[in-house]
Amino acid sequence: MIKKRAFSLVELLLVICIILVLIGTFAAYSQITLRAARETALLNELHNIRMALEFYRITNGGALPEDLTVLTTKRLTENKLSGIKSVNTYLKDFKVDKQGFPLDPFLNTYRYNNEDGRVSSSTRGYESW
Repeated sequence: MIKKRAFSLVELLLVICIILVLIGTFAAYSQITLRAARETALLNELHNIRMALEFYRITNGGALPEDLTVLTTKRLTENKLSGIKSVNTYLKDFKVDKQGFPLDPFLNTYRYNNEDGRVSSSTRGYESW
């Protein structure tokens, strides 16, 4: 007579509980990691926008753009001996909404004050960055 060894219901439930606890821990950790990555990307993008604003101010005689769509749509030109060459926009490879406003990593638009050139995120909790 051959005895077959099988899992009991208790053993099966215990394995399922352990797997669910591991999945829950991984999900929480991945959310924390994703948030930290978006915060780092937000800092980098704010720096890039502020540098693009300064470059715009230098190339346009001290004037600031009326809104941030200018930075994503207006092309730079470069004078060479062979003529005028079209170069990339001030902000390249930015996510933009339908109107052309740049989006932050949390997919909200940036706030821009064209009087003093201040840029900030409109994402709740990151307005003062």
